[in-house]
Amino acid sequence: MDDDDYATGPIGPKTREFNDVQAILAKLEGKAAMWERVARDNKDRAQDFERAAQAVRDGASAVTVGRTTYVLVSRDEKADDAVG
Repeated sequence: MDDDDYATGPIGPKTREFNDVQAILAKLEGKAAMWERVARDNKDRAQDFERAAQAVRDGASAVTVGRTTYVLVSRDEKADDAVG
């Protein structure tokens, strides 16, 4: 993602100039493809979290999404850790 996607200058949004139709089309089509990939990746990620939530609803005490493991710790376990 380019820094110019949401950047604004002191007097408003940036202006990108192109010398021909092919150049501007290449830029716009490239951006469209990138945002389509991002949307697919985000949808997949959301589904990963929903599957993890369903696993917890079904009784799981630990689920992993990506590189993060979410663990349900009971109050009794916390108290045991504080004493020991």
